[in-house]
Parts: sequence; C-alpha cells; structure tokens
Amino acid sequence: MKVARSAWLAPLSLAALALALAAACGGEASSARAPTAPLPAPDRGASGPAKPPALAALDVDPVIVGLGRETAGPGGPNDAALARAGVERLCDESLARATSLLDEIRALDGAADDALTWDATAGKLDRARLALRNAGDFPALMAVSHPDDGVREKAKLCEPKLDKLDTALWLDAKLARVMKRYAAKKEPLAPDRARLVERTLRDFRRNGLDLDDERQRRLREINEELTKLSLDFDTNLAESHLTVEATPAELEGLPDAFLTSHPPNKDGKIVLTTDYPDYFPVLTYAKDRRLALALFKQFENRAADANIPVLDKILALRAERAKLLGYATWADYVLEPRMAKDPKTVAAFLESLRKHLAKKGQAELAEFKRAHVKLGGKATDTIPPSDRLYLEDQVRKAKYGLDSKEVSKYFEVRRVKDGLLEITSKLFGIRYRPAAGAPTWHPDVEAVEVTDTAGKLLGRFYFDLYPRDGKYKHAAVFGIRDTAKMPDGSRLMPIAAIECNFPKPGGAAPALMSHQDAVTFFHEFGHVIHHLLSEAELSSFAGTSVARDFVESPSQMLEEWAWHEDTLALFARHHDTNAPLPPALHAAMLRSRGFGRAISTQRQLYLAALDQAYHTRPPPFDTAQVLAEVHDAYMPFKHVEGTHFQASFGHLIGYDAGYYGYQWALSIAQDLFTRFKKEGLMNPKTAADYRASILGPGDSADAAALVERFLGRPPSDAAYKAFLLE
Repeated sequence: MKVARSAWLAPLSLAALALALAAACGGEASSARAPTAPLPAPDRGASGPAKPPALAALDVDPVIVGLGRETAGPGGPNDAALARAGVERLCDESLARATSLLDEIRALDGAADDALTWDATAGKLDRARLALRNAGDFPALMAVSHPDDGVREKAKLCEPKLDKLDTALWLDAKLARVMKRYAAKKEPLAPDRARLVERTLRDFRRNGLDLDDERQRRLREINEELTKLSLDFDTNLAESHLTVEATPAELEGLPDAFLTSHPPNKDGKIVLTTDYPDYFPVLTYAKDRRLALALFKQFENRAADANIPVLDKILALRAERAKLLGYATWADYVLEPRMAKDPKTVAAFLESLRKHLAKKGQAELAEFKRAHVKLGGKATDTIPPSDRLYLEDQVRKAKYGLDSKEVSKYFEVRRVKDGLLEITSKLFGIRYRPAAGAPTWHPDVEAVEVTDTAGKLLGRFYFDLYPRDGKYKHAAVFGIRDTAKMPDGSRLMPIAAIECNFPKPGGAAPALMSHQDAVTFFHEFGHVIHHLLSEAELSSFAGTSVARDFVESPSQMLEEWAWHEDTLALFARHHDTNAPLPPALHAAMLRSRGFGRAISTQRQLYLAALDQAYHTRPPPFDTAQVLAEVHDAYMPFKHVEGTHFQASFGHLIGYDAGYYGYQWALSIAQDLFTRFKKEGLMNPKTAADYRASILGPGDSADAAALVERFLGRPPSDAAYKAFLLE
C-alpha cells in the first residue's frame, strides 16, 4: 500500500511522504544464514547524457547530499554528524532552488504575452515542484529510518519549511496571474502539458488563492498547525513501546524460531512488544488466548494518551480548512481530485461491498465458532477480535491441511528477495546490480541499481528490510527522487527506498517469513517498479503521482505473483533442505486462500468507513465512541472496550479520507490481472503492454483511461467481486 506526496495536494505529513503503508511487514522469527544467489557484480553501463549546468540542483543525488558524504567518503566515526548537516543542507538548497525557479516565473508578471511560453511558465513550475519534492522526500525517509536520533530530529525540521513554501506558492497572486495569462493564450499543447496547466489553475483555487487576505492568513496558520500536529502524531506512534510479559509456558504454540529468539530474562519472563515481529506471531499461534488478548489491548492502545487529543485537533482543523475553501467536509475536499470524486460515491462503494460480503462473512464466522468450541470454548462465548488470526489458522490446518508454520519454512527472506528480483527482471526486461560505493544510512541497507538489458541505468532503490530501534514500524516505499524528461532528452534517474521489518538473517534461527510477509514484499516492490519505470515527461505526473485511489492497483496486482505455481517455483524452497514447495502444500495454500477473505475485507471496510466518518461528521465528537459504532456495524467481532485504535491508525494522517482507496484500487487490480490470467503471468508481451499503458504514463492521463487502454474496455468490478467470493 502507498501514500504519495502528490504535486497536486495540500501539504501532507511525513507519513504521507511514504509511497506505501502496507499491512504488517514483520515475520515469525529471527534469523540464520541460508544459501542465496547474490546480485551480479556491478556493470557500470551508460547513464545517459550529462545534464545542463542550469539544472544541476535538480540532478544532485539526494542520498549522497543528505548523508553528507560527497567529500567525506563512506563510513567513518562522523557519519551521524555529517548526516545531520547533510539532511539540513539538502532541504535548504533544494528549497532555495525551488524559490529561484518560482521567482523567475513571478518576474513575468506584466511581461508581454510572447514572453509567456511553456518553458518559462508551466514547464518551469514543474521543475520547481520537483525541487520541492527533492527538498522533502529524503528527509522524510531519514526522519523515520536513520538510526541516529539527531538525524531523525534534523530531518523533521524540513517539512515545516517545505509546507510553508508550498502553501505560499498556491497563495501567490503574481504566480497565479502569470499562469492564468499563459493558460488564456490557449497554445496548442500535448495532452499531458495541457493537463498540467488545467491542474495548476484548479489547485490555485483548491489551495485558497481566491480567499481574502484575512482568510488566507488563517489558512496559513491552519496549514502550519496541521503540519506540526501530524509530525507529533507520527512521532508519538513511533516512540510508543508497549509490552507484556509472558512465561515460556504461555508461549506454547509459537514457532521454534520465535522461541529461540525470545529467551527469558533473569526473572524468567519473556518481554513481548507491540512491534509486528512479536505481535502477529503471538496473535496467530499462541495457545494462551488470554496472553493474545492482553497483547492485542496494548497494540490497540499504542500512543493513546498522546495521540487522541492530537487527533481531535487535527480533525477540527481539517474541517475548518474545508469550510474556508468552500467544501462541506474534509472528505469533500480530499476526494475532488480522486477517481471517486465525492463522499457519496465512496459510501455507495463501501456499502455495495458490505452487502456483497455479508453472507460469506457469516459463514466464515460460523467456522470460527466451531473451531473455538473444538478448542474447548463454549458456543455462547463472544469471540474477541484478538482470536481472528488464531482461529483462521486453526481452520486452515483442520479444513485445508495447511500449517502456516510449515509453509514459512519455504520462505527464507533472502530467497524471497532473490526470487522477487528474478521475476520482475524477466517480466519487465530489466536487470539489477549492486550500486557500488553508494552510501547508505545503516549497514543493513542495500543499494541496488536498475538497468535495461543493454546496461543503461534506469534508476536506483534501497532495500531496508530489517527492524531496528527508531525505525518506521510498517512496510512502505518512500520516494527519494522523482523522474522527469530533461531538456537535453535525458531522463532524471528516479530513486526510492523499500522499508520493511522482516526477520533478519544471521542469527541462531533461520530468517523465515510467513507467506503473507512474502505477499507484502511483492506488494511493496510493485511500488518500487511503478516509481522507477516511469516514462512521464513531467515530474508532476511521474511514477506513483497518480490518483491516490489508483496508486495501490499495480502493487496489489503484483501480489498475485507470490501465489502462482510457476513463479513460486523460482524461489520457494525449504530453508534447510533446498526442496521446492511441495505441490500438496501449494494446493492447500490455494484452497485456503479464500478462507477468511470476507472477514479480513470486512475489517478493511470498517477502517475505510471509520476514516470517512471522522472526515464527514462535524467536529467535535468522541472519536472512541464513533470508532465503537463503526466497528460493530462492519465487523463480526465486538469492539473491545478500553481500546483506542484511532491513536495508532497512521493512515488518518497520511491517507485522510482516502483509506477506501485500498479497496477501490484492489477492484481495479483484479480487473487488470484478468489479462495476465488469460495470457500468462510471465508473458513478456502482456508485461510490455502493461508497462507502456499503466506504469510508464504515471498520471499523464486519467487512471480509468489507462486501464481501458490496457484492457481494451472500461474498468469493471466484476473480477473483484468474484475474487471476494472465491
């Protein structure tokens, strides 16, 4: 999943700079070395012609500058100090470059019409917006991933500066006059250029240009306060470290690798955290369900004391901002540029899926209850939500012969990584090689270059796959630099980072992922591919800068490659014996795949409906009360009193009024996948058409038009609804 900083959105939080916030990216246990094929040796192919000096500030490598290593070289005792200075320098110099470009456009106010050309106006604005993203994207990544807290704090200082300039840009009367005069010339333009001009005029309005001075002043205040509060919310969540203690006996049922990596302390107790690598295994496997419920309550209460008042203020300010700009609610404002367009469409979409799933959801719940009784429970018991994953796993084993712990033995983390690279290399006609000498922000981080088959450099990304203190706790892809076609015909190299929390190899136990972890890995890498294979001319439309209810579709579709027999054969091997995934085990995986899908989708609908409720109801209101109401309307499990999930629902910051987009995009993903199902998952012609129709254009055309171009027909939800009932 993903959250992008669009060129056409109001200022967003650090969380919103992530290209994707996925489901849990943690795994069962810790680690051990297993044989995997290394990346091929570096091949320093051509990277395209040199860039003009005038654009040098756009072509700097944000990672090198941000880590302060241009002259210091990699490594050394002063890396943290260099990075603190570097991340500040990257921000300030990129903001200065953006300001300079904007000043050049402003200088045309009052100039003759013939001076108002594409390159001098809209084209230059696109470059200025690229500089703004250069200023913020790498600092946003460092704010949640650098091991030094001083670097993280320095990185957080960039976003208020960035948002202040971004807000000022859209309230700049001179800039708007120039752009409106250029638009009025009605020069013949390519469709993507005309789209940029239209979007620019629309977003001057959306960001308050038409307000009087007093209301513009208040809008600036709101934007600044929202930026600060969003940072506070993210920081409070990142710094929340809740735990429970357990005895070894209470961990019965957990995988051996988990137990090996969690030895008792001097008091004979094992400390379990609310981080994913502890949380999901305990909820899925622990036979002691009281322990699971205790950990669930802690997980649902992360940052509750600090973040509930922060969220109340955020919701009030968003509602005020929407009213200032002439919208009924924050959801109305947010949805205008999306595929869905308005809250009524979203509500109808969610309700349609809720009704579609009702019967299957009840059937799944009945199976859960039967499993609960077989395990010693009573038929009259109320099943808590903390038992969902556990009972689902029990039913899979009993009904489908599927033991998820046995499955995980075939998904050693490095094998999955190598398989993912092999599959995407063959599919898209690209190659991977180590980015020799590229600095990183932690020894675990691996820099990789992407080339075409001739060795031409297309982009670079960073694997940051293992948990550590102070690091982002979800799975996400962060953009570091967007691409664009440069004036000399060359392409600015895109850069991204994939952040996860998988078991780390090298310990006493093998680094085994659950199969769901592997699916998540494929999902997140779909964002990397979308970011790096863009062929858009304009940075504003490059890569994942698409409608945010479409942006998940390419990633959700790539998940299917982690399920198919032919593609699993490339990497799913026993960590110890190297034996391939047995056909019987794979068949059991497929048979059981659909089980639990209704209830898990009902949970996603609950989260989407909660997000919509928070952003359509006029504040103030009790967020806990609204949560309990929406939860019990959508979920078959009763809300656990005394929990406050809203305090850790990070998507309320970066995906506000947009969480429905995951289901919306999944509907499109299943529609896109119909062509691969028919023509072959590794069919190079289909993949080439997909790359040209979906990945390459980015947001250069409406998403629905891109889908129709690839499928040869308008989008349909038929494939998704069929998938939900499989």
